[in-house]
Amino acid sequence: MHNPFLLATDEQFSVGESNFACLEDFQGRLESGAVILCRKGRASLLLDDHPITLKRYQSLVVLPNTILHCRNRSADFEVCYFAFSSELFLEAAYRIPIEFIRLMKANPIQMLDSEGYKKLDMWMLIIEYSYRDKENRFRNIITKNRLQNALLEAYDLVLRRAGEQLRQTENTSRQQEIFARFMDLVGRHYAEEREVSYYAEQLCISTRYLSSIVRSVTNHTAKEIIDHTVLLEIKSLLQTTDLSVQEIAYRLNFPDQSYLGRFFRKQTGLSPTRFRQKMK
Repeated sequence: MHNPFLLATDEQFSVGESNFACLEDFQGRLESGAVILCRKGRASLLLDDHPITLKRYQSLVVLPNTILHCRNRSADFEVCYFAFSSELFLEAAYRIPIEFIRLMKANPIQMLDSEGYKKLDMWMLIIEYSYRDKENRFRNIITKNRLQNALLEAYDLVLRRAGEQLRQTENTSRQQEIFARFMDLVGRHYAEEREVSYYAEQLCISTRYLSSIVRSVTNHTAKEIIDHTVLLEIKSLLQTTDLSVQEIAYRLNFPDQSYLGRFFRKQTGLSPTRFRQKMK
């Protein structure tokens, strides 16, 4: 049976319903993440080898690169889901506080009250509308913003229930502190500094140690985070300004327009000009 969480190569997200039969024989990591709402029944799952139970009135947030396996489920088990690519997740989550990732991994399931259930169910219907509306030129941007809202809602639920002690524990973590400082430095210097070694020097740690911290938090390399931040800025300038590609290259300290073009094509498969045309 087809795994609905395996996205098509030309799609950044998908929406649908499932009984998780596809996950009984599935082996390996899901490249996508997912927001899942259980509508009926219950199922025993393994999430990165940790046993959990998902039942009605519960939501489950699965981050990209997670192993999700269904061990058993009731005959009436049914969920609706919104699956999203790793790229879309990074774009939606890169401004969310850093401890979010660890907290969501530790608390993937949230029990919803009646109002919370209706709210998430309505959100799923709105996301489904965006998924069906493939003629909308801003479809991915709209969906990214809606995903960010959903992640923030889930994060807020975790913080409310985990309490201030958990927040303080996470915030005092040495690795979390380094990662937060790294992201702050990237946000301030990505236009002129794109080598991991620069950020390691600023943090007074080795490049290898910085890379291991970033990967443990995000499942991406430090270089990928830097390049993705640059890519987001290029996309934003292409979509929201009339700056030429040469002017954007100058603003972001690329040697020339051709260099920026090669960088952009490597990341997206499109030239900057073609990307701008598609977004119009």
